[in-house]
This record gives sequence, structure tokens and C-alpha cells, in this order.
Amino acid sequence: MIFLVQRASQDFRRVLKVKKMTRKNNLILRIASHFLQHPDEEMINSTDAASNWISGLPPGRAKEVFTDFLANLNCSTLVRLQEEYSRIFDFNPATCLNLTYHKYGDKRERGAALAALNRMYRQAGYEPAVSELPDFLPLILEFMSVCSGEECTWIVNEYGSELEKLSARMQAGGSRYAHLMSVVLPLL
Repeated sequence: MIFLVQRASQDFRRVLKVKKMTRKNNLILRIASHFLQHPDEEMINSTDAASNWISGLPPGRAKEVFTDFLANLNCSTLVRLQEEYSRIFDFNPATCLNLTYHKYGDKRERGAALAALNRMYRQAGYEPAVSELPDFLPLILEFMSVCSGEECTWIVNEYGSELEKLSARMQAGGSRYAHLMSVVLPLL
């Protein structure tokens, strides 16, 4: 699933000029974004594409983690994948994928933080193309894979500690999704 749609008024070449992440890091963020989405038929049907993305990575930890994750996807039923995902992310507030929830809970400040994220996406020339909140981790990772260094820096400064805590909780819970975070965090 694609989370962002580039607005017609945006000059994409400008975004590419100011990016500070390498192509490899952008690809890692894009793959992690894909695998952190709620499993559905589209994800299951895109395993060949995911395999092609992974093959574009150089040998190393990220390639190993993504290859193992994809192998698990391929040998699990969709229902099992959905049950696991819901148990880990949807029914457990400690590991939900909405970063502002980890920072603000249900306080009023969360609304302002969500608005700030929406504003940042639009100022960069993108519109979220999904019904998820703008703080949904797969959406943020996809954005970071295409945005400038300035926006990535802002996201890391604003939500870096929440990402680390989320990763630690996933690790403590024995979630295989924690392995995805283990390749994302070093990039931030």
C-alpha cells in the first residue's frame, strides 16, 4: 500500500536534491514501512515485489531481517498474520504504531502534534493517501524514505525516543516485528 501521494505542485527533483539519506537507507525505510502495515491480501500478493526490493539491498543485517520476515509471511496464513498483528499493535496500547499516542497519550497536545505532521507532509508536497492518522509509523517511515534531511531530522528529534521505547517494548514482548525496528533505528 502506498501511504503518500505527491501533490502535483511539488517539484520532486527538489526533494531528491536535498535528501541526505542514501538509496540503501531509503530502501530500508520503505521496506520496513511495507512490512509494518496491517497484513492484507495486497501485502500477500506483493511478496514478489518485496523480494525484488530486498534483493536490491547489499548483504548485511537489514537484508537478513527482511528476508526472514518475508519467509515468515510466505509460510503463514493471512488470518494468522492478521491475528498476530492485531494482538501486538491494535490491542496493546504499549505497542501501538501511533507515535503521538506514545508521546502524549490522549491529551490535548496530541491533536496539535497530529496537525503538525499533516502540515509537514503537505509542505513537503505530499498528501497522506490512507485513512490512518498522520503519526502511523509505516506512514512516517515511507515519508522519511522520500523526504529531505530537514524533515527527517525534525521527526527524529520529535519522536526518536518514542521509537526507541516502542522498539524496546516490541523486543520485550518477543515480537518478530522488533527485528524490523532493529534495522530502522540505526538509520535515525
